[in-house]
Amino acid sequence: MGVTASAPGKLVLLGEYAVLEGAPALVLAVDRRAHVTLAHSDAECWEIVSPTLDLHARLRLQSGSTTWVGGAPAELAWIATLLARFPQIERAPPCRIELDSDAFYLDHSGARAKLGLGSSAALAVALLGALHALTNTAPPATEEAIAAHRAIQQGCGSGIDIAASLSGGLLRFRLDGGAVRLAPAKFPERLRWCCVYSGRPASTRAMLATVATWREREPAAFAQRTRELATISSRGIDAVIANDAAAFMSSLHDYAGALARFGEAAGADIASREHRAIATIAADCGCVYKSCGAGGGDVGVTFAVEDTRLRAFAARVAQAGYPVIDLAEDPKGLAVASND
Repeated sequence: MGVTASAPGKLVLLGEYAVLEGAPALVLAVDRRAHVTLAHSDAECWEIVSPTLDLHARLRLQSGSTTWVGGAPAELAWIATLLARFPQIERAPPCRIELDSDAFYLDHSGARAKLGLGSSAALAVALLGALHALTNTAPPATEEAIAAHRAIQQGCGSGIDIAASLSGGLLRFRLDGGAVRLAPAKFPERLRWCCVYSGRPASTRAMLATVATWREREPAAFAQRTRELATISSRGIDAVIANDAAAFMSSLHDYAGALARFGEAAGADIASREHRAIATIAADCGCVYKSCGAGGGDVGVTFAVEDTRLRAFAARVAQAGYPVIDLAEDPKGLAVASND
């Protein structure tokens, strides 16, 4: 018996950084999917293969503890954490785990670039879903999946990317104390969007570390900037609920500006030179642009209410060297199939 599972990536549209302080956020699952295949193996160890990263490793599981055989590639260390904390892991025989995240990469300027679309969360959700199917247990709940991913990230992260990968579609997301609040959403009518690659990789971990240092150093300034982000995010989500495209775009524009000020105060290059250049082109075309994700994002999203404006924007940014990524909303979250 084998299991295949897949989960989508995401774009954070509103609420990055502020979501960690309890602010509402808006996230969109996109149709770049991570795939995981589990196949029974006659070996004594779990075998992990990532053709995407050209990595191969073996892992021994015994009494809830994990031991790498012959060393652990850093890029695969998260798997040991996820397997060790999976409650039913003792019921699962050793398997071959194949990880495919090719869809999260782009060929750009003669090099292979990783897009900031949440591939790690999508892989974690897909593997967790596959393990549940393998052990004949109910699909993972949001809280379980977020807890597993936080363990992988040493306790960091809101879980918004996990929620998008697990549920799919457009989601309103909020942390309410220790609970996660989710609600499906729908874009206002007439609203059109596209995603752009800025050409510069971004490290979410490094950005978050910079912001954490600033928060400790200047808590009052951090709180003020975070409240500003939270207020704008709430307004944008209200616009989505009210089916008001113009108000949503206004909020997106305001959030991009507030995020730039937030980054400047923190000493983090959130509104990078590339993002500012793309935003200028968007404004010239009558569109609104913002970066996506807590790392400042190596990708951004542009919204318009007219197809002609969005097409003009796409042509101009491509000419400027910023490729438009072929993306659409993915209404389906985690998908699992068993193969006898």
